[in-house]
Amino acid sequence: MSPGKILLSVVAGFFSPIVFIMGAEPFEVRGENSVQEVLAGCIAVALYLAVCQFLAARNSGSGFRANWPILAAMVASLLAVCLIMVSSDGNVPILLAGLIGCLAGAAAAHLGTAPGRARSSPESRAAWQVVLRAGAGLYLVVAAILVVVVIPAVARDTSPNATPGPASRAFAVSVAIHVFVAAFMLWRTRGGKLPVVAGVFGLLLGLFLLAPASAFAQGGHAMRLAGIALFACTGIDFVVGACSLAAAAMVREPELEEGELRFP
Repeated sequence: MSPGKILLSVVAGFFSPIVFIMGAEPFEVRGENSVQEVLAGCIAVALYLAVCQFLAARNSGSGFRANWPILAAMVASLLAVCLIMVSSDGNVPILLAGLIGCLAGAAAAHLGTAPGRARSSPESRAAWQVVLRAGAGLYLVVAAILVVVVIPAVARDTSPNATPGPASRAFAVSVAIHVFVAAFMLWRTRGGKLPVVAGVFGLLLGLFLLAPASAFAQGGHAMRLAGIALFACTGIDFVVGACSLAAAAMVREPELEEGELRFP
């Protein structure tokens, strides 16, 4: 079992509270923890850890028993971070949702690496490469929307609770990440690979944009337009992320040659 995969599983588990906050924030109710808020955060954590577990264990070809250290590492880090958050009311829901997600991802990875599963045809891989190249182009569209529509609107926002400087810098970072992931996808597909790791970035980037989209939709005319643009960007991120993860689930990578390394 690769120590790198175990380390990545530990890191993924520690990021669970951040994913919970990002998923719950669009449904936040001031002064209370609403059922919708907690449920949205739990769904985000379950999906996030399921995807991480699936990507870590897929294509190993060694079965569920041999991959148990990956599952154990992710669950252990999730449990540790929930114990650290002992003063938080959301640690139990995070733990339960994370356990469900880890088990679901491990089960999906085990089914995907079953010995009887046929290898994907070259035509299927080529079709998915075209889809993911289009997804990379959509990531560039999102970056352009943020630069042309969202960042100028945030910079001109004069509402009492506005923070134009930090908000603009946060969206600028999002632009840079979108451009980087798009370039990575184009580079990998050009080499005949399927960059399924972009699916995780798509989900996380979409969650990052969903919260300000909900907040901007309640502002003035310019901010409402920015909110609509952010909802569109969120939808694009989720669609591209879903396509990348579908490629991971439906396309079986060729067997590795001895000594060959694979980067997802």
